[in-house]
Amino acid sequence: MLPQTTLKSETRQPHEGGSSPPARLNCIAVDFTHFLPGAGNGGARFTVPGVVRHLSRILPDCDFVLFTTEKNHDELAILESSNVRRLCIPRWTRTSAPPSSRARPVGIRLEEKLAPILPPSVLSKLRSISQSLRRRHRPKGILKEIGADLLFCPFWSSFFYDPCVPMVCTVRDLNYLYNPQFYTAEGHSWGDRSFRAACRLADRLICISEFTRQTVLANSDLGPHQVIAIRHRLLERLHEQEAEKRSEVLNRLGLIKESFLLYPAVQFWPHKNHRMLFGAFGMYRARHPESDLRLVCTGAPDERMEGLQGDIDQMGLKGRIILPGYLLDEELAALFQSCRAVIFPSLFEGFGMPVLEGMAFGKPVLCSNVTSLPEVAGDGALYFDPRNPKEIARAIERITGEADLIAHLVHNGYQRLATLGGPDQMAQEYLQVFREAVTITRSFTESLQGVYRDGWTGDRVVVTYGAHSGPRHLEVLFHAPPGLPHERVAVTVLTNGQILPEAHVIRCGQSVTLRRTLPSESGFIECWIEPTFRPKAHGYNDDERALGCLCQACRIISSNSTLDLLENPV
Repeated sequence: MLPQTTLKSETRQPHEGGSSPPARLNCIAVDFTHFLPGAGNGGARFTVPGVVRHLSRILPDCDFVLFTTEKNHDELAILESSNVRRLCIPRWTRTSAPPSSRARPVGIRLEEKLAPILPPSVLSKLRSISQSLRRRHRPKGILKEIGADLLFCPFWSSFFYDPCVPMVCTVRDLNYLYNPQFYTAEGHSWGDRSFRAACRLADRLICISEFTRQTVLANSDLGPHQVIAIRHRLLERLHEQEAEKRSEVLNRLGLIKESFLLYPAVQFWPHKNHRMLFGAFGMYRARHPESDLRLVCTGAPDERMEGLQGDIDQMGLKGRIILPGYLLDEELAALFQSCRAVIFPSLFEGFGMPVLEGMAFGKPVLCSNVTSLPEVAGDGALYFDPRNPKEIARAIERITGEADLIAHLVHNGYQRLATLGGPDQMAQEYLQVFREAVTITRSFTESLQGVYRDGWTGDRVVVTYGAHSGPRHLEVLFHAPPGLPHERVAVTVLTNGQILPEAHVIRCGQSVTLRRTLPSESGFIECWIEPTFRPKAHGYNDDERALGCLCQACRIISSNSTLDLLENPV
């Protein structure tokens, strides 16, 4: 039984202060800031760009703005088109609009300088001017700057959450809950925070399989209508290679056509179950010493791959199990075309795209009978228990000795692909969810976003609150510690993105407590903090975050309870 996360259910109120939702999608922001160079995202590094590419094709009149980082900006240039552009977001402004759009209003600066020396009557007039200027110079988030109708987060939740902009997040799997032994404490904590944030903040969650959808529903308080399953479809990534290219790849790896099994993983993560597969392959080899069958396992080189190579040597399977590393698409396609069968012994998958890729190349597929894989493969695969090496070895024996079985699996694989449909159909399903997200009325639950676990803020803190019948108020305590690289920190407070902002100045070593009476209906409060600083840039330590000040308390207080939002910031 998986642990249950404490999440609040969805309630409703008029969209953004009662205004009508956008009638059509003119601009969609896509958060690619979690897109890692190389193979860091596993299979998602291929499926996510494919989803965006097909969405942009079926929505030619909609602009897609891809939020990128310095590390992945060039790699994502391939996605640019007439309606797709990249916007590189420097790490220190990841949550906000460009600094030039966030300069503090002139009226606020004048008020701070002259308030101690002006008589009350003159100060009153100055404040009137200051208020007028604040209306025109209110802080803006980057989503408002680009006019986004929707924020799409294909890698869980986002740095760019804006309560006024509908957000749709993708959940690939909850492996960290099922197999915590495969994660560090930091990795487990990050996964749980991301999942909780997505459930609290997103208007809709898209899951890449019905299996993942059911795990999300089982581990949250979300309603079935809030979580939608959209299966991946086969993408236009791997293409058949000419005979010359196939021979080149096979010769380089010392392989013969039809004489090897292919396990096409992107990473050597523990749940990919390589060691169990190696043991099963060793059992097969022991029972069939005359066989020339080999096993090829692709994946990005790392310490786990080095450890697996050591296991291969100790098992006496050197030369029989080949780890070629991370392959280019055309090299991987050549192996798909040339292998005897595709084997996929994973312990946990949110989907399992290599299963469909093997079917598309007309290869029999052997795979695990757990998690999403039976849903994906249907009757187009020969299944085994991934924790039972004897079953895996028996499946290998069958695929090398039963010609009728091979023909049956290949035929069923083609049928399965036809049943699932193509990528344009997948894009239409995404579009349906997007349109629903921008037309539903929106509300909020109690949450705090923009505060790190150690209490430091970024440049924007967002507090959301749900509807409540009795009196209550919000208290937030900000502290500017001594030793900051600037003398003071300014905090500008906005309510529901439109009410006249308040400005507070905190000198280093001092604190300020913001108190705000909350209405009975739900809403949100933004606190914009500037300037920010990066500790590493000032030689303090190696911390590269953009930090504002410390948030030492954030609570919603009613007549009979106090809710401490700092206990679980998102």
